[in-house]
This record gives sequence, structure tokens and C-alpha cells, in this order.
Amino acid sequence: MNTPSAESPRSLDTTDPARAAVLQAATGPLDEVFGDRVRLEVDNVNRIGAWVFVRGTMRDAGGGGPYYAGSSYEARRADGAMSDVYAALLRKTDNTSTDNDARAWQLSDYAIGPTDVAWLPWSNKHSTPRSLFEL
Repeated sequence: MNTPSAESPRSLDTTDPARAAVLQAATGPLDEVFGDRVRLEVDNVNRIGAWVFVRGTMRDAGGGGPYYAGSSYEARRADGAMSDVYAALLRKTDNTSTDNDARAWQLSDYAIGPTDVAWLPWSNKHSTPRSLFEL
């Protein structure tokens, strides 16, 4: 079981060189499922050490709700079992690469459209600091 960390997460803002690389790696599953029909409106990008937690809202190109038709998520959305939330946990695995290289960031877990707090067990599952997930 993971113990709470005294370390506080650092937000990767838009001026941080690692942010673009992290987001490129984090949104791979969205690109695979939806292509360019869905983009991520980022709410949080928190980092502690080699770990980064990304959370945001999925949007269509115009900023509205995402278009799920033709995807494996279409039925879930129709049943009301789908939110517009996307979350991802990444770990920097290549210490020889710079933080702004997307290849250095490995996707450890992600949730597309969860209706609960899907990232709640990630701290124990991946041995990450709990404070990483504070929003």
C-alpha cells in the first residue's frame, strides 16, 4: 500500500517545456479512438518527480461536447454511462531524454469518460504519491 507523500505536486503550466511533450504522450489513446474529432481541454497537469497526472475535458473541434458516433464509446454515451472527462498517468522512463521529448513519457494508465473517480486507485496500483492526484 502506498503511503501519503509530503511532496506537493508542481503544476506544468503553458510555459513549461515538458507540458507539450507530456500532453502529446497523454492524449495518444484519444487520438487512437477518436482521431481529430476529440481534443482535450486541459484542467490539470501535475508533476511529482518522474510522475505526471493529466486531467481534462474532452471537446469537439468547436469546443462543444465530443462526438462519439462510430466509436466503442457511442453506446455508453447513449446509456448515460459516459462523462466528458479524460485522465492519464504518465511516468518519465527515459532519464537520458529531456523532459520535452514525448518519447521519454510512458502512459501508465488512462480513463476515457469515467463516471467515477477512476484515478483513485492509481496511487496504490502504480506506487505514486497520492498528492499527485490532488486537483
